[in-house]
Amino acid sequence: PLKITRPAGFPEMVIPADNPTTVEGVALGRKLFYETLLSVNNTMSCGSCHNQSLAFSDNGTRFSTGVDGTQGTRNAQAIINLGWNRSFFWDGRAATLEIQALEPIENPIEMHNTWANAISKLKSAKTYKDDFFKAFGTEEFTKEHAAKALAQFMRTMISYNSRLDKRLRSEINLTPSELNGLSIFISEKGDCFHCHNIDAGRLLTDNQFHNNGLDSIFTDLGLAEVTGNPNDIGKFLTPTLRNIVLTAPYMH
Repeated sequence: PLKITRPAGFPEMVIPADNPTTVEGVALGRKLFYETLLSVNNTMSCGSCHNQSLAFSDNGTRFSTGVDGTQGTRNAQAIINLGWNRSFFWDGRAATLEIQALEPIENPIEMHNTWANAISKLKSAKTYKDDFFKAFGTEEFTKEHAAKALAQFMRTMISYNSRLDKRLRSEINLTPSELNGLSIFISEKGDCFHCHNIDAGRLLTDNQFHNNGLDSIFTDLGLAEVTGNPNDIGKFLTPTLRNIVLTAPYMH
């Protein structure tokens, strides 16, 4: 077992009973995260669009580009504190990290592969049968095992030790400029705190969906594509503000 330490002020992380976090599972998930065999032509991994040095965001690109050179319509989200999310993707179409991890491999504008082909390549590669056996007790692994390993790894991507966190723990004082920014942030002057709440779990997201008024014509329906509810047109998941200096460009 691998215990995920809950940072001060954070809520409890809900981990599925059928996918407990283990040392072996996380190690396998990290290996798969950077594995190009998951893509149709062996050139792209999850890490291609989720760059660790940029808070696992997509290298400053406005729209993410898939393995075939096809440009998508959204920005690949930064992978930060996903273990506390209640839904995934900008439009919330996945309810769990395990479900989310299944989609990019078969998405035609992302990795454009099939899971059957991806699993076949992994089984032919050195070490993966041993890796999956160590993590899940089977050499006849499936896409569900791969998704579980990826989810375990992503749950360990935790950000919590900013200057704001240190201030909330009374370890440092903020500068006058930072205090001015905080005052704007937590008041009606900036109105940031309603969606990026500091005190309620310190995740800097409300994990809900909002239309931020950027679009006058909706070429991307957002949450409405999932729910079919016209009231959800233009609503997207509130992103966390953690590591935001690294994750431009902003919005969906």
